[in-house]
Amino acid sequence: MLAIDTRPCTEEEYVESSLKLTIYRSLSDTGPRLSKELHPMSSLFFDLKKRDRDTGSISVTRTTLDARSTGIVVVDLWNFHWCKTSSERVAALVPRMNKCLEIARSIGMTVFLCPTDVADNYVGTPQYETPLVATRYPAPDLPDPVYPTPADGGGCTCGASMENRCQGNFGWDGMNPNLVIADRDWIVDDRQLLYSLCREKGLTHLIYMGVHTQACLLGKSIGMLGMLKAGIPCILARDLTDAHGKYDPFNGITPDDFTGDIVAHFEQYLCTSVNLVDTWRAAGLWDDSWVVDPVRVTPWGVPDRPHLFEKPIVVTLTAPWQPDAVIRYTLDGSAPTPLSARYQEPMAVADTTHLRVAAFDGDRPVCLPSEGYFARLGNHPPEPDVHLSDLPFKAFGPGHTHNGKVRWTPHINPPQLDQTNRRQKLRMRNRMYDRGIGTHAPNALTYALKPSYSRFVALAGVDEYIVDQERGSNLARYPSVRFRVFIDGQLMAESPVMRILEEPWRFDVAIPTGSREIRLVAMEGGNGNREDLANWVNAGFVTKA
Repeated sequence: MLAIDTRPCTEEEYVESSLKLTIYRSLSDTGPRLSKELHPMSSLFFDLKKRDRDTGSISVTRTTLDARSTGIVVVDLWNFHWCKTSSERVAALVPRMNKCLEIARSIGMTVFLCPTDVADNYVGTPQYETPLVATRYPAPDLPDPVYPTPADGGGCTCGASMENRCQGNFGWDGMNPNLVIADRDWIVDDRQLLYSLCREKGLTHLIYMGVHTQACLLGKSIGMLGMLKAGIPCILARDLTDAHGKYDPFNGITPDDFTGDIVAHFEQYLCTSVNLVDTWRAAGLWDDSWVVDPVRVTPWGVPDRPHLFEKPIVVTLTAPWQPDAVIRYTLDGSAPTPLSARYQEPMAVADTTHLRVAAFDGDRPVCLPSEGYFARLGNHPPEPDVHLSDLPFKAFGPGHTHNGKVRWTPHINPPQLDQTNRRQKLRMRNRMYDRGIGTHAPNALTYALKPSYSRFVALAGVDEYIVDQERGSNLARYPSVRFRVFIDGQLMAESPVMRILEEPWRFDVAIPTGSREIRLVAMEGGNGNREDLANWVNAGFVTKA
């Protein structure tokens, strides 16, 4: 039974209050039909935040919810997103979410994990199979809530510059690997099944968390809109969500600001919200020594998925749930300390930079450390006078090499001239190329050097044809290649890890006088060589005048 204390309070009173929350435990066992519950019933007081539909003014209502009648729905905590910043922001939610879900499970709440698009990749697990035995109930279809359409971030959180924007694909194939999946969690991707499980367990309220707030939490099959239309009250966990983001540092808009605006939109037109960590803290369930929130970086490239740029970029660091923390950083890849440079305002980054970040209260870390990696593209190289595809070469891998003969890995071809390794037209970042070599990492191409060659030039990147089928569904997260150029055994130039649909890396390498041999290497990028189709395009030698 839902009991509501309707005393409103101001936002200031809400922020300053201790959010006292009392847990009552009953020894009665009224376990669910589908599984035996581990804990007795608990009644919880939540302070739920709402905004007036007309004025936007804030009120907070203290509400009692039965833990056994309350479910948590985690939406789209995927292991990948086409936007690198969005991917890292998803990962940034996981440590806090793991702790919150652990507490929720311990007091008898039901946890639904809902990675739409890829839930079926969990077939055969008890978390997926057990819910399927639930009795199916037809979900009511009440009228749509009346609300203005929330703002859209535009699909890429890296910034407004078109040349730096990430290109869309559907590369995710599961949930973030660090998200804890408990034995009694349920994996669901169907509105009727979610509603039926709520009926089966007697759930009267759902708390939503996950990403992206205005897109997936609202619009997916198991999203909030569908449950509101089924008559189930929904609550947004505002500290455990992230919007389909926007970043515009020149107008002072960070992804955290944008998410806050989207949460406010939900509070005004759709549902109440709760800060779950504050709720657990007030109940004595949260240990303030837990450090669970990374410092957020925007744009957020990392070493295995760098942010490539041509013109200087603006990087912003934030710690939205530790507003009083002092953020410290280094720019050389070393670990920051309480004595490192203090972050005070967005920073201009003009060169390749390995950023590392931490946040402190005095000498005590209050945020998990983060890092960012930004790789500046060089100038566009000239067209070669002599193309690689017109020259003899030796090729190695992937496969077995025995007595100098390569037995190529099944479904992988030897290097292809003027086409991809799968014999299609060379294409990178949606641009077609007529000349080049299509390989599959790990691979090395060896060419003899002539005295007339003065420079080696090329564009190098990942083949992108897999996005033509279902936008690379389940696969586009895998291609990752690092390119290296060796002359007579000495490393002369290398790319960062290259990913699908990115601007090709630009090579323009001087050839020392007297050099005999050049080796062009495509290495896997650190996650195995699945779909590591590597292209060298407009590649060859500039000759001496």
